[in-house]
This record gives sequence, structure tokens and C-alpha cells, in this order.
Amino acid sequence: MKRIIIVDDHPIIRMTLAGELERSGEFAIVGQAPDGEEALRLVAHCRPDLMVLDLELPKLDGLSVLERLRSQGSRLPILVLSAKDERVMGTRVRAAGANGFVSKLRDVKEVVTSMRIVMSGYQCFSQSIYEYRVGDKDRRLRGLSQRELEVLRYVSRGFNNKDIANRLLISDKTVSTYKMRLMKKLEVRSVFELTEFSRANQLID
Repeated sequence: MKRIIIVDDHPIIRMTLAGELERSGEFAIVGQAPDGEEALRLVAHCRPDLMVLDLELPKLDGLSVLERLRSQGSRLPILVLSAKDERVMGTRVRAAGANGFVSKLRDVKEVVTSMRIVMSGYQCFSQSIYEYRVGDKDRRLRGLSQRELEVLRYVSRGFNNKDIANRLLISDKTVSTYKMRLMKKLEVRSVFELTEFSRANQLID
């Protein structure tokens, strides 16, 4: 059976998906994580065949988990399961190295089908991410690097410079530099406006 890790901060989602997978007889759930840091520990200890990964996670968000694994050379297949708009975030996670994206609005059986596709060595993204044409705000968003996007998400969720620095393993000064760069690129003048930009582009709830 294929070894699966489920990473989501909502217990009901983990339980529902785990139940469906176990009933199929194809998968063994070798770990469940409510946050990004625990997800990284599980990957190291459980040697999974696939990770199902949410984006909105405490401690370390899904994009950061994805980026860290790929920077370490991990080729673990990763299917992102998120309520975020696939046209925006699907493009982002694909660029960061995800193997697929499926919406939480889909039936759980469709999630399982997407897992099979990814574990067969194929990518699993909706055609919408290839057809999507961004407006001015989203054009600016796409101009951000993965690291800038990480800092933007943390700033917009209310983390201070020290917390962001600790999570991303960079200095406070570097965080300040990223914030100034973000304001310039996104043409805003305050952290409040950064937060509003993030909310408008569904980077935060």
C-alpha cells in the first residue's frame, strides 16, 4: 500500500480524508500533521509516498513546507489540498514544485483520484491555471519571488519581524528589507495596505 501523510490544521478534514483512503484499501496513513513544522518531521521519519498538504497552516505554512522540501532536494510527490482559488494559488504552488492542486470544495473521491494521478507520475492541475489571465493586482503578485511571498503572508497575518525571521531562518534586518521591497513592488505604503492586498488576492482569510 502507498504510504500517505495528511497535513491540515482541521481535524475533521484529516479524519474524513483518512477514512476514505483507508476504505479504498490502497493507502496506509502513516502520519497526520496539524502544522507545517510537524509535517517536516513526519517526512523525515515516516518516508511517505505522497503528502497531501494544506496551505493555511500554523507555525509554518504550506508554501514554506513545499519550498523547504524542494530546496532540500526532496522529490516526494505533493498534492496541495486547499480552499484557495486555484487560478491564483495553483499557479504559485506549481512553480514552487507541487505535483498537483485540488480544491477542498471537491468531493473527497475526487481528491483520491487526484492522489492516484500524482502517484502515477503525472501532474494534476486544472486547465484554469493555464487559461487564467491576471489583472493588475495579480500581475504584481506574480512578480514576487517565493521568499517575498512567504514574508508577505506572514506580515499580513500579523507576525512581527522577529517571529518571521525565526520561521524563515533569516535576520530581522533581512525581514525589514523584504517588507520595504514588497511595499515598492506592490505599490503600497503601509503594512495595513500589504494586508489588504493579501486579502484581496486570497493569500489570507
